[in-house]
Amino acid sequence: MIAVIADDFTGAAEIGGIGLKYGLKVVIETQVNWVEGTDLLIIAADTRSLPEEAAFLETEKITTALLELNPEYIFKKLDSVLRGNIAAELMAQLKSTGKKRAIMVAGNPSFGRLIVDGKYSVNGVPLTGTSFADDPDFPVKSSDVTQIVESDMIAVYSASVDNKLPGEGIIVGDVKSQEDMIDWVERIDGETVVAGGAGFFDTILMKQFAEVKADCKECFELGDVSLLVFGSKYPKADSMPMGLSGKNTVKINMPDAIYENSSFDEAELKHWAENVVNNLKNKFNVIVSADQNHSNEANLSARIGRNTAELVKIVVESIPITDLLIEGGATTSEILKVIGVNKLFPGKLVYPGIIQMSTKEYPNMAITTKPGSYPWPDTVELTKTKNKIVDKI
Repeated sequence: MIAVIADDFTGAAEIGGIGLKYGLKVVIETQVNWVEGTDLLIIAADTRSLPEEAAFLETEKITTALLELNPEYIFKKLDSVLRGNIAAELMAQLKSTGKKRAIMVAGNPSFGRLIVDGKYSVNGVPLTGTSFADDPDFPVKSSDVTQIVESDMIAVYSASVDNKLPGEGIIVGDVKSQEDMIDWVERIDGETVVAGGAGFFDTILMKQFAEVKADCKECFELGDVSLLVFGSKYPKADSMPMGLSGKNTVKINMPDAIYENSSFDEAELKHWAENVVNNLKNKFNVIVSADQNHSNEANLSARIGRNTAELVKIVVESIPITDLLIEGGATTSEILKVIGVNKLFPGKLVYPGIIQMSTKEYPNMAITTKPGSYPWPDTVELTKTKNKIVDKI
Protein backbone atom coordinates (compact mmCIF):
# COMPACT_ATOMS: atom_id res chain seq x y z
CA MET A 1 0.00 0.00 0.00
CA ILE A 2 1.19 3.51 -0.87
CA ALA A 3 0.23 6.38 1.44
CA VAL A 4 -0.08 10.07 0.63
CA ILE A 5 -0.57 13.06 2.91
CA ALA A 6 -2.12 15.95 0.97
CA ASP A 7 -2.17 19.50 2.32
CA ASP A 8 -5.62 20.25 0.87
CA PHE A 9 -8.59 18.30 -0.41
CA THR A 10 -8.41 19.04 -4.11
CA GLY A 11 -4.77 17.96 -3.97
CA ALA A 12 -5.87 14.71 -2.36
CA ALA A 13 -8.47 14.19 -5.10
CA GLU A 14 -5.91 14.98 -7.78
CA ILE A 15 -3.61 12.30 -6.37
CA GLY A 16 -6.58 9.92 -6.29
CA GLY A 17 -7.18 10.54 -9.98
CA ILE A 18 -3.56 9.66 -10.73
CA GLY A 19 -4.03 6.42 -8.80
CA LEU A 20 -7.05 5.59 -10.98
CA LYS A 21 -4.94 6.23 -14.05
CA TYR A 22 -2.76 3.28 -13.02
CA GLY A 23 -5.60 0.99 -11.98
CA LEU A 24 -5.15 1.35 -8.21
CA LYS A 25 -7.94 1.01 -5.66
CA VAL A 26 -8.01 4.45 -4.06
CA VAL A 27 -9.55 5.71 -0.82
CA ILE A 28 -9.47 9.32 0.39
CA GLU A 29 -9.86 9.88 4.14
CA THR A 30 -9.67 12.86 6.46
CA GLN A 31 -8.21 10.63 9.21
CA VAL A 32 -6.02 7.52 9.07
CA ASN A 33 -8.38 4.55 8.66
CA TRP A 34 -7.46 1.34 6.91
CA VAL A 35 -9.80 -0.03 4.21
CA GLU A 36 -9.16 -3.64 3.18
CA GLY A 37 -7.73 -3.97 -0.31
CA THR A 38 -6.64 -0.35 -0.64
CA ASP A 39 -3.69 0.23 -2.96
CA LEU A 40 -3.47 3.99 -2.42
CA LEU A 41 -4.55 5.59 0.85
CA ILE A 42 -4.71 9.38 0.71
CA ILE A 43 -5.17 11.54 3.78
CA ALA A 44 -6.72 14.94 3.04
CA ALA A 45 -5.11 16.79 5.93
CA ASP A 46 -6.18 20.37 5.04
CA THR A 47 -2.95 21.57 6.65
CA ARG A 48 -2.46 24.36 4.12
CA SER A 49 -5.19 26.34 5.86
CA LEU A 50 -3.73 25.84 9.36
CA PRO A 51 -1.22 28.01 11.24
CA GLU A 52 2.34 26.76 10.86
CA GLU A 53 2.64 25.08 14.28
CA ALA A 54 -0.74 23.38 13.92
CA ALA A 55 0.25 22.15 10.45
CA PHE A 56 3.44 20.64 11.92
CA LEU A 57 1.56 18.83 14.69
CA GLU A 58 -1.16 17.51 12.35
CA THR A 59 1.38 16.22 9.83
CA GLU A 60 3.38 14.58 12.62
CA LYS A 61 0.26 12.86 13.96
CA ILE A 62 -0.84 11.60 10.55
CA THR A 63 2.64 10.39 9.59
CA THR A 64 3.00 8.47 12.86
CA ALA A 65 -0.39 6.80 12.34
CA LEU A 66 0.42 5.89 8.74
CA LEU A 67 3.73 4.32 9.73
CA GLU A 68 1.78 1.83 11.84
CA LEU A 69 0.16 0.58 8.61
CA ASN A 70 3.64 -0.16 7.19
CA PRO A 71 3.14 1.50 3.79
CA GLU A 72 5.59 0.99 0.93
CA TYR A 73 6.32 4.71 1.20
CA ILE A 74 4.62 7.96 2.25
CA PHE A 75 4.47 10.72 -0.36
CA LYS A 76 3.90 14.29 0.85
CA LYS A 77 1.64 16.10 -1.61
CA LEU A 78 2.31 19.83 -1.54
CA ASP A 79 1.15 22.70 -3.68
CA SER A 80 2.86 22.77 -7.07
CA VAL A 81 3.61 26.49 -6.68
CA LEU A 82 4.75 26.13 -3.06
CA ARG A 83 1.89 27.78 -1.20
CA GLY A 84 1.30 26.66 2.36
CA ASN A 85 3.35 25.45 5.32
CA ILE A 86 5.94 23.65 3.20
CA ALA A 87 8.93 23.56 5.57
CA ALA A 88 6.87 22.85 8.71
CA GLU A 89 5.10 19.87 7.16
CA LEU A 90 8.28 18.37 5.76
CA MET A 91 10.03 18.85 9.10
CA ALA A 92 7.18 16.99 10.81
CA GLN A 93 7.50 14.09 8.40
CA LEU A 94 11.28 13.99 8.81
CA LYS A 95 10.88 13.91 12.58
CA SER A 96 8.27 11.13 12.48
CA THR A 97 10.21 8.92 10.07
CA GLY A 98 13.66 9.58 11.54
CA LYS A 99 14.99 10.61 8.13
CA LYS A 100 17.35 13.53 7.56
CA ARG A 101 16.49 14.91 4.15
CA ALA A 102 13.50 15.56 1.92
CA ILE A 103 13.48 15.87 -1.86
CA MET A 104 10.65 18.03 -3.14
CA VAL A 105 9.85 18.28 -6.85
CA ALA A 106 7.14 20.88 -7.15
CA GLY A 107 7.14 22.05 -10.76
CA ASN A 108 5.05 20.53 -13.52
CA PRO A 109 6.37 20.98 -17.08
CA SER A 110 3.06 19.81 -18.59
CA PHE A 111 1.43 22.92 -17.05
CA GLY A 112 4.33 25.23 -17.93
CA ARG A 113 5.48 25.34 -14.29
CA LEU A 114 9.27 25.20 -14.36
CA ILE A 115 12.06 25.66 -11.83
CA VAL A 116 15.40 26.57 -13.40
CA ASP A 117 18.45 27.51 -11.28
CA GLY A 118 16.13 27.78 -8.29
CA LYS A 119 13.81 30.31 -9.98
CA TYR A 120 10.14 29.41 -10.49
CA SER A 121 8.24 30.50 -13.60
CA VAL A 122 4.81 29.74 -15.09
CA ASN A 123 4.63 29.76 -18.89
CA GLY A 124 7.81 31.82 -18.96
CA VAL A 125 6.61 34.41 -16.41
CA PRO A 126 8.40 34.63 -13.02
CA LEU A 127 6.11 33.46 -10.23
CA THR A 128 5.92 36.95 -8.75
CA GLY A 129 4.48 38.21 -12.04
CA THR A 130 1.60 35.72 -12.08
CA SER A 131 -1.81 35.68 -10.39
CA PHE A 132 -0.27 33.59 -7.59
CA ALA A 133 1.30 36.81 -6.30
CA ASP A 134 -2.23 37.99 -5.46
CA ASP A 135 -3.35 34.83 -3.66
CA PRO A 136 -5.46 36.09 -0.73
CA ASP A 137 -4.08 33.49 1.69
CA PHE A 138 -0.54 32.78 0.44
CA PRO A 139 0.63 35.65 -1.77
CA VAL A 140 3.88 34.78 -3.55
CA LYS A 141 6.58 37.35 -2.73
CA SER A 142 9.55 35.73 -4.42
CA SER A 143 10.30 33.54 -7.43
CA ASP A 144 13.32 32.03 -5.63
CA VAL A 145 12.27 28.63 -4.27
CA THR A 146 14.68 28.74 -1.32
CA GLN A 147 13.15 32.04 -0.20
CA ILE A 148 9.60 30.72 -0.61
CA VAL A 149 10.29 27.59 1.45
CA GLU A 150 12.92 29.06 3.80
CA SER A 151 12.82 28.20 7.50
CA ASP A 152 14.86 29.14 10.57
CA MET A 153 14.64 25.51 11.70
CA ILE A 154 16.04 23.59 8.72
CA ALA A 155 18.34 24.21 5.76
CA VAL A 156 16.66 24.60 2.36
CA TYR A 157 18.61 23.99 -0.85
CA SER A 158 17.96 24.39 -4.55
CA ALA A 159 19.54 21.74 -6.77
CA SER A 160 19.46 20.40 -10.30
CA VAL A 161 18.99 16.68 -10.73
CA ASP A 162 22.65 16.05 -11.60
CA ASN A 163 24.04 17.91 -8.55
CA LYS A 164 25.60 16.13 -5.59
CA LEU A 165 22.83 16.35 -3.01
CA PRO A 166 23.28 17.25 0.66
CA GLY A 167 22.54 14.49 3.17
CA GLU A 168 20.30 16.66 5.33
CA GLY A 169 17.68 19.38 4.87
CA ILE A 170 15.01 20.15 2.29
CA ILE A 171 16.07 19.96 -1.36
CA VAL A 172 13.87 21.74 -3.90
CA GLY A 173 14.57 20.22 -7.29
CA ASP A 174 14.98 22.10 -10.55
CA VAL A 175 12.51 20.90 -13.17
CA LYS A 176 12.66 22.10 -16.76
CA SER A 177 11.32 19.00 -18.54
CA GLN A 178 9.58 15.68 -18.02
CA GLU A 179 12.98 14.03 -18.34
CA ASP A 180 14.05 15.91 -15.21
CA MET A 181 11.03 14.52 -13.38
CA ILE A 182 12.01 10.99 -14.37
CA ASP A 183 15.62 11.57 -13.32
CA TRP A 184 14.51 12.89 -9.90
CA VAL A 185 12.67 9.62 -9.29
CA GLU A 186 16.02 7.86 -9.66
CA ARG A 187 17.51 10.05 -6.89
CA ILE A 188 14.99 8.81 -4.31
CA ASP A 189 16.24 6.31 -1.73
CA GLY A 190 14.94 4.75 1.46
CA GLU A 191 16.49 7.48 3.60
CA THR A 192 14.66 10.32 1.86
CA VAL A 193 11.20 11.82 2.44
CA VAL A 194 9.58 12.28 -0.97
CA ALA A 195 7.39 15.30 -1.62
CA GLY A 196 6.05 17.48 -4.38
CA GLY A 197 3.20 18.13 -6.74
CA ALA A 198 0.88 15.78 -8.56
CA GLY A 199 3.12 15.71 -11.63
CA PHE A 200 5.98 14.22 -9.62
CA PHE A 201 3.71 11.62 -8.02
CA ASP A 202 2.46 10.67 -11.48
CA THR A 203 6.05 10.17 -12.59
CA ILE A 204 6.77 7.96 -9.56
CA LEU A 205 3.76 5.74 -10.28
CA MET A 206 4.69 5.63 -13.96
CA LYS A 207 7.88 3.83 -12.94
CA GLN A 208 5.89 1.29 -10.90
CA PHE A 209 2.70 0.61 -12.86
CA ALA A 210 1.30 0.50 -16.37
CA GLU A 211 -1.36 3.06 -17.29
CA VAL A 212 -4.91 1.74 -17.63
CA LYS A 213 -6.56 3.01 -20.79
CA ALA A 214 -9.98 4.61 -20.23
CA ASP A 215 -12.84 4.13 -22.72
CA CYS A 216 -13.51 7.85 -22.86
CA LYS A 217 -11.01 9.76 -20.76
CA GLU A 218 -12.53 13.21 -21.22
CA CYS A 219 -16.22 12.33 -21.08
CA PHE A 220 -18.08 13.93 -18.21
CA GLU A 221 -21.66 13.05 -17.41
CA LEU A 222 -23.81 15.39 -15.35
CA GLY A 223 -27.10 14.34 -13.84
CA ASP A 224 -30.31 16.36 -13.78
CA VAL A 225 -29.55 18.36 -10.62
CA SER A 226 -26.04 19.84 -10.67
CA LEU A 227 -24.60 22.37 -8.23
CA LEU A 228 -21.22 23.95 -8.97
CA VAL A 229 -19.44 25.81 -6.15
CA PHE A 230 -16.69 28.25 -7.12
CA GLY A 231 -14.79 28.63 -3.87
CA SER A 232 -11.46 29.80 -5.26
CA LYS A 233 -10.64 33.46 -5.83
CA TYR A 234 -8.15 32.48 -8.55
CA PRO A 235 -8.99 34.45 -11.75
CA LYS A 236 -11.42 32.65 -14.06
CA ALA A 237 -12.56 33.01 -17.62
CA ASP A 238 -15.89 34.74 -18.14
CA SER A 239 -17.23 31.81 -20.16
CA MET A 240 -19.16 28.92 -18.60
CA PRO A 241 -16.96 25.93 -17.66
CA MET A 242 -16.92 22.74 -19.72
CA GLY A 243 -19.24 24.00 -22.41
CA LEU A 244 -22.17 24.71 -20.07
CA SER A 245 -24.42 27.31 -21.66
CA GLY A 246 -26.32 30.24 -20.21
CA LYS A 247 -29.51 28.61 -21.45
CA ASN A 248 -29.35 25.84 -18.87
CA THR A 249 -27.04 27.34 -16.22
CA VAL A 250 -27.51 30.24 -13.82
CA LYS A 251 -24.89 31.87 -11.61
CA ILE A 252 -26.02 32.97 -8.15
CA ASN A 253 -23.51 35.11 -6.31
CA MET A 254 -23.28 35.34 -2.52
CA PRO A 255 -25.48 38.25 -1.40
CA ASP A 256 -23.56 41.38 -0.35
CA ALA A 257 -25.39 41.26 2.99
CA ILE A 258 -23.55 38.00 3.77
CA TYR A 259 -20.22 38.81 2.14
CA GLU A 260 -19.84 42.18 3.85
CA ASN A 261 -21.08 41.28 7.33
CA SER A 262 -19.72 38.53 9.56
CA SER A 263 -22.84 38.80 11.77
CA PHE A 264 -25.40 38.76 8.97
CA ASP A 265 -29.05 37.84 9.52
CA GLU A 266 -29.58 34.06 9.10
CA ALA A 267 -32.60 34.88 6.95
CA GLU A 268 -30.17 36.08 4.27
CA LEU A 269 -28.56 32.63 4.10
CA LYS A 270 -31.96 30.91 3.89
CA HIS A 271 -33.07 33.28 1.14
CA TRP A 272 -29.85 32.59 -0.81
CA ALA A 273 -30.41 28.84 -0.42
CA GLU A 274 -34.05 29.12 -1.52
CA ASN A 275 -32.95 30.88 -4.68
CA VAL A 276 -30.48 28.09 -5.44
CA VAL A 277 -32.99 25.33 -4.70
CA ASN A 278 -35.75 26.91 -6.81
CA ASN A 279 -33.47 27.16 -9.82
CA LEU A 280 -32.35 23.55 -9.37
CA LYS A 281 -35.98 22.45 -9.21
CA ASN A 282 -36.55 24.31 -12.47
CA LYS A 283 -33.87 22.11 -14.10
CA PHE A 284 -31.10 24.70 -14.24
CA ASN A 285 -27.51 23.89 -13.36
CA VAL A 286 -26.53 26.38 -10.64
CA ILE A 287 -23.12 27.99 -10.11
CA VAL A 288 -22.57 29.46 -6.64
CA SER A 289 -19.79 32.02 -6.25
CA ALA A 290 -18.49 34.90 -4.14
CA ASP A 291 -17.04 37.28 -6.68
CA GLN A 292 -16.95 40.45 -4.57
CA ASN A 293 -13.58 42.07 -3.97
CA HIS A 294 -14.45 44.97 -1.67
CA SER A 295 -13.80 43.80 1.88
CA ASN A 296 -10.78 44.13 4.17
CA GLU A 297 -12.15 41.73 6.79
CA ALA A 298 -9.48 39.57 8.44
CA ASN A 299 -9.76 35.85 7.64
CA LEU A 300 -12.45 36.62 5.09
CA SER A 301 -11.66 33.56 2.95
CA ALA A 302 -12.28 31.20 5.88
CA ARG A 303 -15.62 32.81 6.72
CA ILE A 304 -16.77 32.80 3.10
CA GLY A 305 -15.88 29.11 2.95
CA ARG A 306 -17.96 28.38 6.05
CA ASN A 307 -20.91 30.41 4.78
CA THR A 308 -20.77 28.63 1.43
CA ALA A 309 -20.60 25.25 3.17
CA GLU A 310 -23.68 26.14 5.23
CA LEU A 311 -25.47 27.02 1.99
CA VAL A 312 -24.56 23.68 0.43
CA LYS A 313 -25.81 21.84 3.52
CA ILE A 314 -29.21 23.52 3.25
CA VAL A 315 -29.39 22.76 -0.48
CA VAL A 316 -28.47 19.06 -0.29
CA GLU A 317 -30.98 18.61 2.55
CA SER A 318 -33.69 20.32 0.46
CA ILE A 319 -33.34 18.59 -2.92
CA PRO A 320 -31.62 15.40 -4.15
CA ILE A 321 -28.43 16.51 -5.90
CA THR A 322 -26.97 14.30 -8.63
CA ASP A 323 -23.70 16.24 -8.98
CA LEU A 324 -21.82 18.50 -6.58
CA LEU A 325 -18.81 20.13 -8.24
CA ILE A 326 -16.45 22.15 -6.03
CA GLU A 327 -13.55 24.39 -7.00
CA GLY A 328 -10.85 25.16 -4.42
CA GLY A 329 -9.26 22.93 -1.78
CA ALA A 330 -10.16 24.90 1.34
CA THR A 331 -13.77 25.27 0.20
CA THR A 332 -13.97 21.56 -0.56
CA SER A 333 -12.69 20.63 2.90
CA GLU A 334 -15.16 22.97 4.60
CA ILE A 335 -18.14 21.73 2.58
CA LEU A 336 -17.35 18.06 3.15
CA LYS A 337 -16.91 18.67 6.87
CA VAL A 338 -20.25 20.48 7.15
CA ILE A 339 -22.22 17.89 5.14
CA GLY A 340 -20.59 15.05 7.09
CA VAL A 341 -18.40 13.38 4.45
CA ASN A 342 -15.14 11.85 5.73
CA LYS A 343 -14.36 9.18 3.15
CA LEU A 344 -14.51 9.33 -0.65
CA PHE A 345 -13.90 6.79 -3.39
CA PRO A 346 -12.47 8.27 -6.61
CA GLY A 347 -14.24 6.75 -9.59
CA LYS A 348 -13.23 8.74 -12.67
CA LEU A 349 -10.33 10.92 -13.71
CA VAL A 350 -12.15 13.45 -15.88
CA TYR A 351 -9.15 15.67 -16.61
CA PRO A 352 -5.86 16.37 -14.80
CA GLY A 353 -6.88 17.58 -11.33
CA ILE A 354 -10.61 17.04 -11.92
CA ILE A 355 -11.84 13.90 -10.18
CA GLN A 356 -15.36 12.45 -9.85
CA MET A 357 -15.95 10.57 -6.58
CA SER A 358 -18.65 8.71 -4.69
CA THR A 359 -19.39 8.51 -0.98
CA LYS A 360 -21.50 6.34 1.31
CA GLU A 361 -23.22 9.32 2.93
CA TYR A 362 -24.70 10.49 -0.41
CA PRO A 363 -24.80 7.36 -2.61
CA ASN A 364 -26.74 9.05 -5.43
CA MET A 365 -24.60 12.19 -5.57
CA ALA A 366 -21.30 12.32 -7.44
CA ILE A 367 -18.77 14.76 -5.96
CA THR A 368 -16.27 16.30 -8.37
CA THR A 369 -13.43 18.57 -7.24
CA LYS A 370 -10.90 20.81 -8.96
CA PRO A 371 -7.97 22.91 -7.67
CA GLY A 372 -8.69 26.61 -7.95
CA SER A 373 -5.67 27.34 -10.14
CA TYR A 374 -6.47 24.63 -12.69
CA PRO A 375 -8.68 25.42 -15.70
CA TRP A 376 -12.10 24.01 -16.40
CA PRO A 377 -11.30 22.23 -19.67
CA ASP A 378 -13.02 23.05 -22.95
CA THR A 379 -12.12 19.64 -24.39
CA VAL A 380 -14.33 17.62 -22.05
CA GLU A 381 -17.34 16.03 -23.73
CA LEU A 382 -20.27 17.02 -21.52
CA THR A 383 -23.43 14.92 -21.55
CA LYS A 384 -26.65 14.70 -19.53
CA THR A 385 -28.50 11.68 -18.22
CA LYS A 386 -31.89 11.36 -16.53
CA ASN A 387 -30.79 8.44 -14.39
CA LYS A 388 -27.52 9.23 -12.69
CA ILE A 389 -25.50 6.14 -11.88
CA VAL A 390 -22.42 6.35 -9.70
CA ASP A 391 -19.91 3.57 -9.16
CA LYS A 392 -20.98 1.03 -6.56
CA ILE A 393 -19.09 1.36 -3.31
